[in-house]
Amino acid sequence: MMRGDPAEQAVLRLEARRFACHCDGQLALIQRADTLRELSRLSRISLPYRLSEDFPSRAALGRVAMAAEQRAREIIHEQIQHYLRAEPEQQDKLRRQTVEDWANLSGALGHLRSWASGKLLAAQQIKPLL
Repeated sequence: MMRGDPAEQAVLRLEARRFACHCDGQLALIQRADTLRELSRLSRISLPYRLSEDFPSRAALGRVAMAAEQRAREIIHEQIQHYLRAEPEQQDKLRRQTVEDWANLSGALGHLRSWASGKLLAAQQIKPLL
């Protein structure tokens, strides 16, 4: 890329704006997502190589990752609360379903699997005390 070429710079700015708009659209979809599988799919955005040095594009990609992680944590928290409120006969089935759902966490959200398992284990240990 030539730094002095105004046409090339204009194309890069246009591509950066287009990528930022795409990320903003993904943010809206992430806020409406209700399954972890959908969140994992929506959070997989790749930054074009030409924009790898563009700070605003990298920041937009970071916002998408942060929003997806935050929404995933909310969904996991809701699942654990639902598990705790369930009847004892239904808890085992519900636990298997949630652990299976957590298996869908991949990519940038993969680290939440162990976090969710720890939260579930802590909730199971606290529940008998209540």
